[in-house]
Amino acid sequence: MKRNIPYIMLYRAIQYCSTFELFIEERETIRTALLLNKYPCNFIDKHFNRVLEKSKIAQPLTFLNYDTIREDIMNAPTKEKINIDYGKTLFVHFTYCSNMETFP
Repeated sequence: MKRNIPYIMLYRAIQYCSTFELFIEERETIRTALLLNKYPCNFIDKHFNRVLEKSKIAQPLTFLNYDTIREDIMNAPTKEKINIDYGKTLFVHFTYCSNMETFP
């Protein structure tokens, strides 16, 4: 179970939903999709709350403060990606097996 999926889905919903009503609708659609994919309800709630904590949102989202909070989230600085020199870096992926006799 990927724990970052509920977090990023709600984070993106805040970014692309221009009104509070659309956000609430999208949040419930996301919750339903996650429940249908066997994510536990408390797991979903935990990661939805993580979005608010990481974005430093202390008060609950409401019709009155949604626009301000959305702008704060959209204008927040993001981590700079580290450039990888693929000519010098080697990534090795392999299948785990209990012993080398069964290794393909």
